Amino acid sequence: MRLIPIKQAETLLKKMCSNKSKYVEIKLLTAKKDRSISVKNDGKKLILTEDGYLNFTQEYELTDPAVGRHAVLAAFKKEFPRSNRAYLIAKWYTLTIRKTISVD
Repeated sequence: MRLIPIKQAETLLKKMCSNKSKYVEIKLLTAKKDRSISVKNDGKKLILTEDGYLNFTQEYELTDPAVGRHAVLAAFKKEFPRSNRAYLIAKWYTLTIRKTISVD
């Protein structure tokens, strides 16, 4: 868990809203850890989970990333209204190369 500036957290959330994102899941927590936002990207849809001021989960298609980006940034501003820093928990893709060996 890292403590990052709020502008960097906002930039990461914007990058999460595209289907080219290297991150699978980002979770941001406030300093007291009583509010959080979790964004999951599986390449086809974006799942936004708010926990704190409002508690809900919504799904957005990545075919129109502007709708998902707007919802994510609105939730971010709602949950982190006066914060300067946020805790970050991130999961990203790892590239695993598998070779198939055939024995003749």
